[in-house]
Amino acid sequence: MKKYELTQNTKIIYSTILYQIKALIDIPEREVKIGDLGGYIQFQNNLSHKGLCWVADEACVWGKALVYGNAEVYGNAGVSGTAQICHNAQIYDNAHVYGNARIYGNAKVFSEGRVYDNAEVFDNASVCGFANVRDMVQVSGMAQVYDNASVRDYAWVYGEAQVGGYAQVGGKTELIGGHWSENPISIIGSLHHICQCDTNKIRIGCITLTFDEWLEEFEEIGYDNDYTDKQIKEYKIFIDAIINANLVS
Repeated sequence: MKKYELTQNTKIIYSTILYQIKALIDIPEREVKIGDLGGYIQFQNNLSHKGLCWVADEACVWGKALVYGNAEVYGNAGVSGTAQICHNAQIYDNAHVYGNARIYGNAKVFSEGRVYDNAEVFDNASVCGFANVRDMVQVSGMAQVYDNASVRDYAWVYGEAQVGGYAQVGGKTELIGGHWSENPISIIGSLHHICQCDTNKIRIGCITLTFDEWLEEFEEIGYDNDYTDKQIKEYKIFIDAIINANLVS
């Protein structure tokens, strides 16, 4: 059963004609009744007829983008390209999701947030303010990206990490916690990437330990992972640099 139809009411976005939708059934979970007008889509392929998914207000979905599951797009939000919005995700206010981005789980993108390219935002994560998340990035868990922050490249922000201000997180940086209003320390070493990933934790390669644990175990871990003496000395310098940068004067 179809839950909406395209009307003759149109809106033009970047030379593309979008059509306002009209409900054919009641969707009480969205406070939608038969005959209510919704947002604008280009094709019926943009919004699934299954589930509770809906496009409302002045929101627009076009291109090969798809909204399905129980997802909502409303306000003045836009979804385009080949982006996918599903599960219980919400896109609203003036947010825009495009490219090959995916928003799912209970994730939210709102305010002026931008998520694009191949980025993914999922679980209970959110992107808002004037923040942008792009490239091959993942934002998940309870993580938040807000203000004018930017997360790009192959970075991963998860756990309870909060990235705000004008912070820029890039490269292979992983943040699992902490509040970041400035760029986290991130260093490309001769063997592995090293970064501060939480208030008092450092990640080298795939190993995450506290500052104290690294100071106690760096040499043993280095030999266990076939580091040379020179490389162990190199990474000790990096560890000390990150710890010293966190000392409060």
